[in-house]
Amino acid sequence: MPVRRTRRSQFCLRVCVLALLLASGLAACNGPSEDAPAPAEPAPAAPAPPAETPQPPITPDASVPEPPAEPAAPAVPAINTAEPAAAPGEPAPPLAESPAPEPAPRSFRYDTYDRSGAVTEPGRYAFLADPGDPSSAVTTYEGLRDGTATALRIHTHDAHGVSQADLYGAVEAGDLVEWKQADDCFVRYQVTAVPEPPAAAVSRTFGVAWMTYAFTGCSGPIAADTAVTFEWGDLPNLGGTSLTAPIRHGSFQIVPEGWTGATEDPSGHSPPGWNINNPRYTENLAEARRYPYWREPALPSGWTFAQASTDPTRTTYGYRAVYSTPRGGLGFIVEGDHATYRGYTRDAAWRTNGGNHLSVTETRVIAGRPAQVTYSPLGPGHFDLAAVIVWIYDPATESRYAVYGETKSLLGANVDAVIAIACSLFEPPNSP
Repeated sequence: MPVRRTRRSQFCLRVCVLALLLASGLAACNGPSEDAPAPAEPAPAAPAPPAETPQPPITPDASVPEPPAEPAAPAVPAINTAEPAAAPGEPAPPLAESPAPEPAPRSFRYDTYDRSGAVTEPGRYAFLADPGDPSSAVTTYEGLRDGTATALRIHTHDAHGVSQADLYGAVEAGDLVEWKQADDCFVRYQVTAVPEPPAAAVSRTFGVAWMTYAFTGCSGPIAADTAVTFEWGDLPNLGGTSLTAPIRHGSFQIVPEGWTGATEDPSGHSPPGWNINNPRYTENLAEARRYPYWREPALPSGWTFAQASTDPTRTTYGYRAVYSTPRGGLGFIVEGDHATYRGYTRDAAWRTNGGNHLSVTETRVIAGRPAQVTYSPLGPGHFDLAAVIVWIYDPATESRYAVYGETKSLLGANVDAVIAIACSLFEPPNSP
């Protein structure tokens, strides 16, 4: 069944509560927040960050290796350090649990792309540039993924003549649908509008906007006999070691491990202002709330805001905020910035320490927005001090938010705990 926005909000809420319980549970069981000792294998020291406005020191922790930098993109700061080691014999904090699996998506086959846009026979579909004009049918693959397609018109009966009218009648704005021709040729859309169909209509029309696509396997005109599948519902995450072709996901581009083939060119987008003209630093939360693109995370019990800045070496037009653990150590960092640079490639998987450590980049949908995550999955190659980073792109404001886990409980495979923090940036009292 299709994904509901309430389901996504409930997922965000469940994971946020999980992160809060993680922190409060540790405090209740172990007293002041402590983390397990770092593994015997020493982690390479992270490179020194660029000079910043003088700031009060934060409790230093053991360094953690960075993922490879995005080519040609501005340097992304990440201070991946562990909290001071726990007392000998004290258990390590538990990993955040993954949410229960969602129901499998519904998949239907359609065999004819209707270039006329009429869609009057079973198995036919078309994408339109103008939802109200069938003659505006998109005719190229490029038009399916560059924003030209703003509506999907699809017959209520699939290629097998089976009616899917009940499912289409339950679709809501915010749901996801994937049009797929091949692993290297597909587009995932978010439903933007669900108009009521005319009486006795044999097709449905949905407003759509692209969120994710694979582009290396198709270009040029769309043939009328283009057979595809449509999947509605909870779609699987993409990336990691299983990715076989480059994908674009919002402002992000992820390429398979060792990829040497074609990619999309990145692009630059001017922000509404520049931090270089107004660098600021504060330890006052009320002052920080006036910074561009400010959003405030939900904090676990005892965690506190430490400092914020608009240092141009960190953000083009936005802010960087630091949050501390109950012991005063570095907990996590939030950066909110204009998405000035979009489409730079990031590897779906990479290995460090002679191939013994594995980190991955995968897609997510967080708070209804395209997101990507970096972490070290459990299993062969897992490294429990690897960086965990969550990025969210907000198309409405053209902004991008990054959350960097900095303490032991937010490193390694604890991606869900960092997602919880990122998700809370788009929950009340923040704006939608």
